[in-house]
Amino acid sequence: MKYPILFCVPVLMVADYFLTVAGAILRERTYSEHFQLKHYEMNPLWQNAIARKKWFNPRHLVITGGVTVVFYYLFEYAETSIPFMEGLLASVLVLYAMINGRHLSNILIFRYLNNHPDQITGHIQMEHRFVLFMSTAQYVTVLIPIAMLAWLLPSPQTIGGLAGILLSFVIHIRWGMKYKKKMKQEMEKE
Repeated sequence: MKYPILFCVPVLMVADYFLTVAGAILRERTYSEHFQLKHYEMNPLWQNAIARKKWFNPRHLVITGGVTVVFYYLFEYAETSIPFMEGLLASVLVLYAMINGRHLSNILIFRYLNNHPDQITGHIQMEHRFVLFMSTAQYVTVLIPIAMLAWLLPSPQTIGGLAGILLSFVIHIRWGMKYKKKMKQEMEKE
């Protein structure tokens, strides 16, 4: 195998799912007493599985396997430009590294609150669209330094990394629009 870094793709994708389940479990104690959310998982595709704390998800594994096979084929056999493929790989790696970083941040917060429940009081109910907006806004902390790197040190990797971050914004906006449409349909039924 010419590009062992490709193994990072399935590792990060699987870590994303498992860290989400772990976060959902840890969130249930102190954090959920104070912050009410409609969904912990923002991706509509995984919301039911995460709500059930389902550790094994065949659909996720199939998607992970499919993405891995596509990357393996592109890097090993396709006649595609190497800089383009490196940019594409950087896009996926930065996207999933950023997502996993957020999961680890959440887990640290949940563990801290579970060990120090006296550190928080009150009750807040957050609409799902606001949670999506907060998540998008928090990714700006990664967008700015990567955008600066892509501008100052342009390469397929830095530009691909920037594209991965921008993709997270597009995905969040799409989820928000999908949720808004779903809520509108539910209101029309009533």
